[in-house]
Amino acid sequence: MENCHILVSGRWDNVLSVVDLRRALDPSNDGTPKAIINRIRVTPDVDSDGDGVPDTVASGQPVNVVVPKTGRYAYVVNHSGRATPAAAAHFQHGHPGIITVVDLAAALDPASNNTTKAIADLIATERGGPVGIAITPDDKYLLVSCAEAPEREDGGAEITVIDVATRKVVRQIPMAVKKQNGADPIPSPHPGPHPTYGNFPDPNGVAVGAGYIFTANGGTDDVSVIDLKRALAGDPEAELARVPVEAGPFGLAVSPDGKLLAVANRESAQTGVEGRTVSFIDIERAAAGSPDAERARVMVGTDDASVATRPFSAAFTHDGKHVVATCFRSNTVSLIDVSKALAAQPAEVARLDVPTPDGGPSRPRGVVITPDGRYAAITGGAKTGPGSSMLFLIEVATMKLAGTVTNVGNESYLLDILPAPRS
Repeated sequence: MENCHILVSGRWDNVLSVVDLRRALDPSNDGTPKAIINRIRVTPDVDSDGDGVPDTVASGQPVNVVVPKTGRYAYVVNHSGRATPAAAAHFQHGHPGIITVVDLAAALDPASNNTTKAIADLIATERGGPVGIAITPDDKYLLVSCAEAPEREDGGAEITVIDVATRKVVRQIPMAVKKQNGADPIPSPHPGPHPTYGNFPDPNGVAVGAGYIFTANGGTDDVSVIDLKRALAGDPEAELARVPVEAGPFGLAVSPDGKLLAVANRESAQTGVEGRTVSFIDIERAAAGSPDAERARVMVGTDDASVATRPFSAAFTHDGKHVVATCFRSNTVSLIDVSKALAAQPAEVARLDVPTPDGGPSRPRGVVITPDGRYAAITGGAKTGPGSSMLFLIEVATMKLAGTVTNVGNESYLLDILPAPRS
């Protein structure tokens, strides 16, 4: 576990927290921020009064980060890009996003703490409200979701493709929208949830594997399957199929063997009804448009089908035998046995009520598995102000809490591991 670090997106705190995993597992550091070696700012300074001089730290809203298996950079999704804090506070959605390129050597350098020294570049996504990010297996392209239209929470229907070498947007992958009387729909002017949603996919999570791109479509309660090769070649018909799920999905994970997709079913953008399940989708069937592509739908975080748990993210263990899923509403983390799920047997084999140092709600969100496969690193903490987020380390085999790091951000969402786990 030497030299293993967890990179946590800070969202409203505009930072990426760099957590030393070994220190985080030290009992003497439990419930403190002592395992954080750096908080690096990942948002630029912007001109808020129009005089041409940068004078304000951009809102940014860093919500996601991906670490390639090779290379010296990480990539952070800033949901509100260069919007001022005032603009994002007024309405946090519909702002053009940016991707911050983080120099990983600088991120580990104490001299970068509380500075922008680790920022190597800023890439405009040219679209609004990015959330999901994935990197192609050859590490050549970033795939970034467009969840929103300008000044709207609705209206997202593209995946941005960024060339890693040139740091330029090379294309937008179009996604299908529902026509209205033969015409293109208009994004809903209402904040979600609202009955006028449902025409645009509004993709959240993005995953890539087995030759396909997958998107978690919060606007249409389904998952898209996109042919990776055709999409990168500019084929406008690269989206092959949609697989309906329980409620607007958020987090996605591809199994190590590339055969299954795990989907956290979070919330309907049309009704606001929250989900309670994780879906398992057969990738081969889904790509073929088969109606039985969803192999299983496993209830997590509750034994009562009337109780919503709001599943947020999912991650396969390295052997592919289990999935760790976070449930925001029920403040729980679930361990799912994949073989039992596919056999239509009770598959939530363990559930942890995640405790916090102050006794407040843990609100689990993002999840990644450490390189040795032993721990699940999970973000959480109720949004109560700067430094209110936490990182929970859970031993997968026992589903027991092994450590808590405080002060990793404000409503921290997603995270990744350095070095990246290798399949």
